[in-house]
Amino acid sequence: MMNRMLSQCALGLVNSWAGSSFLSSIESRDRRDNVLRVITYHRVDVPSENPHLYPGVHSATPDQFAAQLDQLDRCSHIVSLDEVLSALEGGHRLPAKSVLITFDDAYQNFETAWQHLKSRGLPVVLFVPTSFPDHPERTFWWDRVHWAIQSTSQTTISLDGDTLSLEGRKQKSQAARWVAAKVKQLPHREAMPWIDVLCQDLQEDARPNEVLSWQRLRELSEEGVTIGAHTHTHPLMNQITLDEARDEATRSREELEQRLGKKVRSFCYPAGGVSDEVAAMLREIGYTAAFTTQRGVNDLSNCDAMRLNRINVGGRTSTNVMRMQFLTYARNLKPEQQPV
Repeated sequence: MMNRMLSQCALGLVNSWAGSSFLSSIESRDRRDNVLRVITYHRVDVPSENPHLYPGVHSATPDQFAAQLDQLDRCSHIVSLDEVLSALEGGHRLPAKSVLITFDDAYQNFETAWQHLKSRGLPVVLFVPTSFPDHPERTFWWDRVHWAIQSTSQTTISLDGDTLSLEGRKQKSQAARWVAAKVKQLPHREAMPWIDVLCQDLQEDARPNEVLSWQRLRELSEEGVTIGAHTHTHPLMNQITLDEARDEATRSREELEQRLGKKVRSFCYPAGGVSDEVAAMLREIGYTAAFTTQRGVNDLSNCDAMRLNRINVGGRTSTNVMRMQFLTYARNLKPEQQPV
C-alpha cells in the first residue's frame, strides 16, 4: 500500500506543471545527436467502445494521442523511418531529441491516429502482419482469449490441471493473464491449437478481426504512411524454428512489396521475440533495421540495428511519463555513446 501511494505521488509530481517545467529544463540541455527514441502504439480508441478487444494493447484515447503528439512535436524532433535507416547506414546523423513513432498490428483504429498525424505533417511507421488483412476470420489470439473469457457464462475453467475462477471481472482478468503467459512459453505450433481448444471450451463468441484491408493499406502507403513487416502469421520469432522464422520474415516482406509496390527494409518482432540466430538471419536476408519491445533508447553510432529498443505507450502513459522515460534511458548510455 505504501509503495502504491509513493508511486501515485511520484506520478502526480511528474504530471504536474512543475514536473513539466523540470523536464523541459533537462531536455533543453540534451544536445546529443544520433540518439533515437522509438515509441510504440497499438490501438488508439475508447476501450469502452471496443469491449471485445484486449485492453492490454490499448495505447491512448484519441484525445490523449492528440495531446501526446502536440507535446512531442514541441519537445522532440520527430523523424521518419527513411531518416533512421540513412543514419544507421552512416548517411547522416540524426538531430538531438529524435523520436520515431511506430504502430504495431495494423488495427483499423489506426485511421484515427493517422488523421491526427497527417494533420500535423508527422511521419509514422505501421508494422503489418500480412496474413490478417482481408481475412476477418483470423483474429489475434490475445483478442480471442480476452473476449472468450469475458463473454463466457462459465464460472470456472480447468487449464493444465489448474482450476481458474471466472466469477468476476478481476478473476477473468487474472485468468486472461495466466493464459497469455502460458501462450508465450509454448512453441507457436502448439500454442495456436491450444487456444482453439480453450476458446471452444468457453463457447467463444467469435468476432471478426479489426485489421486494415489491403486496399486501405495501399491508400495509406500512398498518403505517406511507411509500412514495415511484422511477420506473416504473428508468431514469436524465438518460439519457431529458424527455417520457419526465415519464411515468416521473407513472406511478409515479399507480400508487402508486391501489394504496395514499395521496398520494405524494416521488421518488427511480435512481442519482442528475438534470438541471436533470428537477428543474424534478418540481417542475412537483407533487412536494414528490426525493432524489439526492449525498453530503452538507441545510439545509432553504436547499436545493433537488428535489436532496436522501443518504449511502449500504454493507456496510462502520460506525455510527461513518456518524456521522463526518454531521459531516464538516455542517461544509461555510456559516456562514449553520447556525442555532444
